[in-house]
Amino acid sequence: MFDFVRSHNRILQVGLGLLIIPTFGFFGISSYMQSNEQGLAVASVDGRDISRAEWDTQHRKDIDQIRGRYPNVDLKLLDTPEAQRQSLDKIVRERVMAAAVAHEGLQASDQRIIREYQTSPEFAEPRAMDKPQRDAWLAQRGLSGNLLFDMIGQSLSRNQALQGVAVSGFIPATSMKASTDAWFDQRDIQWQRFDTKDYATQAQPTDTQVEAYYKAHVADFFAPEQAKIEYLVLDAAALQSQAKVLPEEVQQYYKDHAKAYGTPEERSASYILAKVAPNASAADVAKAKALAESELAEVRRNPAAFPDVVRKIAQDGGALEGGDLDFMRKGALGVPALDDALFSMKQGDVSDVIRIDSGFQVVKLTGIRGGTTKPFDEVKSQIEDQLKLAAAQKLFQADAEKFTNTVYDQPDSLDPAAKLFNLTKQAATVQRQPAPGATGPLASTKLLSAIFASDSIKSKHNTEAVEAATSQLVSAHVVEYSPQHTRALAEVRDQVVEALRKSLATAGAKKDGEARVAAAKADATLALPLTNTVGRLDQSGAVPRAVTEAALKADLSKGPAVVGVALPDGYAVIRVLKSTPKPQDGNDALQAKTLFTNAFEESEAEAVYDALKARYKVKYYDDRIAKIATQPASAAN
Repeated sequence: MFDFVRSHNRILQVGLGLLIIPTFGFFGISSYMQSNEQGLAVASVDGRDISRAEWDTQHRKDIDQIRGRYPNVDLKLLDTPEAQRQSLDKIVRERVMAAAVAHEGLQASDQRIIREYQTSPEFAEPRAMDKPQRDAWLAQRGLSGNLLFDMIGQSLSRNQALQGVAVSGFIPATSMKASTDAWFDQRDIQWQRFDTKDYATQAQPTDTQVEAYYKAHVADFFAPEQAKIEYLVLDAAALQSQAKVLPEEVQQYYKDHAKAYGTPEERSASYILAKVAPNASAADVAKAKALAESELAEVRRNPAAFPDVVRKIAQDGGALEGGDLDFMRKGALGVPALDDALFSMKQGDVSDVIRIDSGFQVVKLTGIRGGTTKPFDEVKSQIEDQLKLAAAQKLFQADAEKFTNTVYDQPDSLDPAAKLFNLTKQAATVQRQPAPGATGPLASTKLLSAIFASDSIKSKHNTEAVEAATSQLVSAHVVEYSPQHTRALAEVRDQVVEALRKSLATAGAKKDGEARVAAAKADATLALPLTNTVGRLDQSGAVPRAVTEAALKADLSKGPAVVGVALPDGYAVIRVLKSTPKPQDGNDALQAKTLFTNAFEESEAEAVYDALKARYKVKYYDDRIAKIATQPASAAN
């Protein structure tokens, strides 16, 4: 045998190659390509690549942080190309700062790190804790004291490269004054608006105009790519109707969990306390006890006077203290002797003297509520639904793999899976991205990606069973696919006419507006119908922002000026009469100075950062970034 192997070594090599290569081709290439794609560089800093895998990890971390702060945020807003690019920019910035620290020898001193910890509001919470609490706080965040100080030091070191230049900048007094004056500037204007809606009724486009507009704007009338689908949803809710619960199971659950259907008993009381200091002498303790017993004797003689006694004591502020205890459950105060007394008395009863840590107390029970349990018939249906949901969850766990295999093994229809699991097929028309306001499975980018995969569209095979949500599997089948295409004029004529009428109305408003601008410039006495005073600090909304901005930019060096400006819904003509700066108090001036100083420092810091990016050779691989950023993060995982 071994002689044969040695003699036919070449033949065996060829044979093994024929076995290995097809296997790799069928099973290894996609895995290899996916792994290789994850390793591709999307950017580099200081000669170090940033891989797609690192980018994906950072983006998922950013999404998790935002969801932690805002649980109800729309996830589609976090999965846009812009949001993904921000995650990549964050990595690049960290790498640039790390390179600056390493190359320029920037390092925060231990004293600076300690001062930052002791003064920064960011660390106010752990500073207020004792050591065990602080250790627990750090452990929850995967930190230790040393690691926290290391992180503070790294942050300070990286910020040195930017802030050292930014905060050392100097704004000349003349520049500050010019900025402040511009900020508080107000201008008196006359103005007139020409609304497109007033011109829409006059715009009656001809067939020739409609056809010409359609040809010039054909891209505006594309029909988007879409697919008509059927889909099945397998989750606990879908299986709940199949779950069986026996009557005796419902009754037993009620018996075992009766407390869950009851209202805990709560009691309220008024109290008199003869106070005793923790280190009081035996004589003082005896004196306080005697005082409490004398008060008890008084209220025992006239129980109805207890509230009056409490009010009198509360006003005296002497050795006695009086007040009310709101409704509470047993054990809420953590004083067993008081609990035993309160929860053994009848309403209106007055207790004996009770010894507690702070002295000797007398209480009167003033109220009782709760302590009842809902009858079985009242909660029966609720328990049935709860048990059916639990049983359906078990069914889902048992059926998940079978559902996945069924839609895959019988790919030409969802009917076998629907029949096997007693599910109802649902229908929808979808596009590659979730429709605005979409909920449930149709909001899943992962499901939509599967629907528009080549096998689903071309072969009309069922999609794989996609986990569209926790404990929810969905499979879809494309019934009809429509690629993006240009719709015929006859199909979109009404839309074309409406768009053309708006265009003609806009042009009409602009034409008349520009004519009024020319007339107002030629005749300084021509009055415009509306008058206002506008400024940057005006938030009333009485004047469109575009009108305010145009008025503030107008050159008044040669007297009143006339300008025109296009509006989203028309055109405005403005005569700027004069500048009337808003009166400033000391607080206004200080706020303005702070605002412009901060803006200047941020601008300087960004300029330094741009210089550091050039120094440490930041490079973005835009083609790869553009390709990856069009994919939802969920599809890339």
